[in-house]
Amino acid sequence: MESRANSTAAFIIQSPFDPALSRIRRALRDDQLSIAAEIDTAHRVRRALEIYVAPCRILLIDNPAFSLETTAIDRASGTLIPLHLVISGSGNRTLVHMLNLEHVRQSDLPIGIRAPVLDLQRQVLRTLGRIAERVFNEEILDRGEPVSRAGGPDAA
Repeated sequence: MESRANSTAAFIIQSPFDPALSRIRRALRDDQLSIAAEIDTAHRVRRALEIYVAPCRILLIDNPAFSLETTAIDRASGTLIPLHLVISGSGNRTLVHMLNLEHVRQSDLPIGIRAPVLDLQRQVLRTLGRIAERVFNEEILDRGEPVSRAGGPDAA
């Protein structure tokens, strides 16, 4: 089975979740990338299971030109575009994960889909490279705060 380190690219932003999320949104917008949707996974877990976890959002990132290009070729490309950007809080820093370029580059996707997906990935990587520190050894990443049932992170 392929390791997670091979399938994702990881970044650290040395600031708490909310300011980091705002910074990511602004940087994406500045680079002409769109947030097609945003999923607050921590809220969904809290609401459905009454378990409190560290803040976590999944941003679905696209560039309308790449979306048009890929869906015109093969509608199944929608499984890769929009690109999923996972942003999670970890104390005074924020962790960001996305699909690794090599994972797509080495796939057997048709070139007509692979090329625009790689272009979008490169664009997002450039954006993140300006505002975050790339992590190559994911073992150093803290996986977040302890969880607790009903009552929030400060519950006894």
